[in-house]
Amino acid sequence: MDRHYFFAVDIGNTRIKCGRFPWQPSSARLPVPEQVISILPATGQWSALEEGLKSVPEQPGMITWWIASVNRSATTELVEFLRLHRASEKVFLVTSQEIPIPVSLPHPDRVGIDRLAAAVAAEVLRRPGYPAIVVDVGTAITVDVLSPQGSFEGGAIACGPGIAARALYEFTDLLPQIDTLWTSPPPPIGRNTQEAMAAGVFWGMVGTVRELISRQASNFSDQPDVFVTGGGGALLASLLGGSAQYVEHLTLSGIALTVYHYLAHHTQRDDS
Repeated sequence: MDRHYFFAVDIGNTRIKCGRFPWQPSSARLPVPEQVISILPATGQWSALEEGLKSVPEQPGMITWWIASVNRSATTELVEFLRLHRASEKVFLVTSQEIPIPVSLPHPDRVGIDRLAAAVAAEVLRRPGYPAIVVDVGTAITVDVLSPQGSFEGGAIACGPGIAARALYEFTDLLPQIDTLWTSPPPPIGRNTQEAMAAGVFWGMVGTVRELISRQASNFSDQPDVFVTGGGGALLASLLGGSAQYVEHLTLSGIALTVYHYLAHHTQRDDS
């Protein structure tokens, strides 16, 4: 593999996703990773990253890593892994300063970089002149707003289904642990404790997101485009109706767009 690549890395609170992109952007509006490696650092599954990288042999000067992280300890572990196993490849940390859209908040550096990256991707997908709402379902659920002019306006952060289920288990005496990796909606009327918990957690999540979208959309004269991503995003998007679209790798694509913008800007400046 003698090509110039970079890895866009989305480090969340539970999972790390590494997406491989070509150095030169394609003509597609939204770049899509050619390969995605997903690992759970808390379980020590670094072997999954080693396995995924077998098809991408180390090439000095040909591969770089661009990390957008909301998990400092996992970032440290990944950087150390790369120093040990991919020592010739440069590593960069993506911050709010590289984000290529306006952030209309007093402290952009305090906003989760994953939220900003997802908004960058939504910016190229939304209809010109229309607002957009970005829903990311992970450890936390974020529901964020892009203005009609394309600026990040902030949003809301709520508990993800895993946290909600875990809280019920850990802060009560008799409620059990439940699985929140749903492939279809659980019935809203539970016939036992586990089913009742699943109903509350799942439909509570759906209701929370619906209400936030409705409240946020009421700030605009035009109906926003809605983009949904994250682990439970596909199922959630199917239940939201309207213009909700599921985009599997929205955050990775947003990191890639940020990298392309950064490289183009710095190349032009270096050539001048």
